[in-house]
This record gives sequence, C-alpha cells and structure tokens, in this order.
Amino acid sequence: MDSARLGPIHLAPGVRRHHALTFLYVAFIGITLNTFVNFIQPLVLVQQLQVDADRQGSLTGNLAFVSELMLLVACVVVGLAADRWGRRLVVASGFAVLAVGYVFYSSVETEAGLYLVRLFMAWGMACINVMITTLQADYPEERSRGTLVGVTGFCIGLGSLFLVFVLAQLPNWFTEFGGNSTRWALLTVSVIAVLSALVAARGLRGPAIGERAISTGSVWGQMGLALHSARVNTRIGLAYACAFVARGDLIVIGVFFSLWMTQAGIQAGLEPAAAVARAGLYFGIIQGVALLSAPVLGWLNDKMDRVTATAAGLLLATIGYGSLALINDPFGVGMMLSAGALGVGQMAVMQASQTLIAQEAPTENRGVVMGMFSLCGALGIMFITKVGGEIFDVWRPGPFVVVAAANALLFVAAIVVRLSDRRAETPGCVEAQ
Repeated sequence: MDSARLGPIHLAPGVRRHHALTFLYVAFIGITLNTFVNFIQPLVLVQQLQVDADRQGSLTGNLAFVSELMLLVACVVVGLAADRWGRRLVVASGFAVLAVGYVFYSSVETEAGLYLVRLFMAWGMACINVMITTLQADYPEERSRGTLVGVTGFCIGLGSLFLVFVLAQLPNWFTEFGGNSTRWALLTVSVIAVLSALVAARGLRGPAIGERAISTGSVWGQMGLALHSARVNTRIGLAYACAFVARGDLIVIGVFFSLWMTQAGIQAGLEPAAAVARAGLYFGIIQGVALLSAPVLGWLNDKMDRVTATAAGLLLATIGYGSLALINDPFGVGMMLSAGALGVGQMAVMQASQTLIAQEAPTENRGVVMGMFSLCGALGIMFITKVGGEIFDVWRPGPFVVVAAANALLFVAAIVVRLSDRRAETPGCVEAQ
C-alpha cells in the first residue's frame, strides 16, 4: 500500500493526512498547555498566595521538583498504557487531566494546595509529553523522520508564540473587567484543554494492529527492557542522556527565565500582570527564533548522521545558555542576542535527540522506550529545578550556567559515541574488539 504524504513528509502505512494534522495540533497546543502553568505561576504566587519575592525562586523550584517526581512514575506508566491501549486514548485523557488541573489551580489558596495540584497535573503532562515523542516515531517513514520532527518543532514554536501573545496576555486583558484576572485566565486555558481533548479523541489514529498485544509485562519489567535497549545500543543511551539535558533546557527557560524577567519588571516599577506580559515578549524572542530554525534543523537531521546532528545541537545550546552569565541588564540588547542563541540551541538539542530516539527505538516496545526517554527528561528537570531554584535566589543567571555545563559535557559524550560508530564501521574493527 502506498503511503500518504503531508507535504514533503512521507507517512507510515496506515497513517492518513488527518491523523498527521491532528498530531501537529496536539504538538502545537500540548506543550503550550504544559508550559502555561509555569508561566503564570509567578502571578499565582503574588496575587493568590502573596509569597515574598525572596522565597519565590526556591518555591518555584520545589513545585517543579515534586511535579517531576510524579512524572518519573507517570512517564513509564503512560508509555506502557500507550502500547497496550493506543495513543489516542492516552492523549485525550492527558488533556482532560490538564483541564481539571487548571480549574483547581484557579482557586488554590495555600502552598500545600499548589503542591497537590501540580502532582495531579503531572499525569496529564506525562501523557502529552510521552505521546508527542511516540507519535513522532509512529507516523513518518524513516526517510522523513527528521522532517516531521522539524515540522513538529515549528508547531511547538507556534504554540509558544500563542502562549506569549495570547495566553500570557490573558491576565492583563481580564484586569480591565475587574475581579481575579489570574483565575479567569486559568479557567480560559481549562476550556482550551477540554476542546483539545475532543480534537485528539476524534482525529488521532486508533490503535494500530498489534498495539494492544505488545508490552504486556509489568512496569518494572518494561523499565528493565528500556534500560537494556540503552546498554546494547549506545545511541539510545545517548538519546536518554540528551533527554535529561534537553528537558532541563526547556524548563529552565519556562520557569526561571520567565521568573527572572517578571521580577526584573516588578523591580522596574511595573504591575505584576504587566511584568508577566513584558517577560512574555523576551520569551517570544526565544520561541520565535526556535520557530524559524525548526524546519531547517529538521531538514539537516535527515541529511546528516543523527549523532553528529546531536553533537552540533549540544554545542549551540552550550553557547546560548552560557552567554546569559554575561548579562547585566535583563532588558538590554545583550539579553535579546542571548535569547536568540537560546532559541536555536534549545530547538537543535530537542529535535536532534527526538529524531535519534525515534530512529533507534524498537517498534515492538516503542511506547515504553519513549516513556523512559521522557523519564530521563523528568530526571533532568528535577535536577535543574532543585539545584537551579536554590542558585536563582542568589544569582539569577546561575541555573542557565548549570545547563550550559551539562550541555558541554554531553557534547563530549556525543563525540565519543560518533567516533565509536566510525570505528565499528571500519573493516576488521569489530573482530579487533
């Protein structure tokens, strides 16, 4: 059977254009809804809980940390559920959980309540994160894998701009109508999550033949299988390590960059809602550059060895995050240049690692391997949120310098893996080993 196509993307057998278009919508809105909770959290801390500014960094880091603790469990369970019952059900349920979570978030009044809501929402975030990477592996033919990841990154970038220019502006817009503007913004996002659940349930491909028959072992057994895959295939191991760093990259932008810019705006005399909106403009530079670079990076991933592409992305990210250590004026030209470098580096690492794991993950247990990939990302987020939260209250660029160092170390590891691949390709090398 001839495969369908969506523009330049050759789709796998059984995947139709409307399946792929629905997936791209899920990528567009899914990561946006996952990120929004971090973006609006400074307002929740100020308006609903009246948390002192000198505690906001550590509390923000702790909230993200406990959320990632839950994600550690959720990612593997979600991957196993996807292999057993299909991707469509998992994606739709993820949006439903987020919808309920944002309703709870709109009325929380205690720090303990914030922790409970974040633990609950972690399940919805896991469903969306794991399924985006899994569907990226399911839907294209091998020759179009990097291109689909690039288009997916472009859609995620569009979603980030939607976050910046629409969702981040909701509190400011609702201020004109009086009442609790933050609460109304959260309820609006909840409605978007409900509609997205319906779109996913209607438009994604149902369980493919064999999806219900594989990965029938226990959660611990499947985790062992996912780890074994990394031991026998160093490229999978590298992809897991990249997930640890790349997800840390994303969270340090979504959590600490927005907090840094919001605090700087308030210190400059802006109202909290206006400070969030101004932070959104700089966040928009990051995501705008990432958006423009995504298709090019995806095309390059299909034109070069995927480990080489990963190493290049890690180098770009090291430069981008490291440059923030040189920033003195958070609203100056230097921040704009660093934001652009961040956008390219963030997108390069994310796309290269996702393309690499999609290429190497075994078909029969793809959901579980993708779950482990996301679990490694959750570990990375836990590390950077816990360490970064403590450093941020002392030195605002600190979390970004930590991430730059992690990218630099992994860049060296990627070079080692690539050189090992070349030695293995050399005639007589395998026998010599």
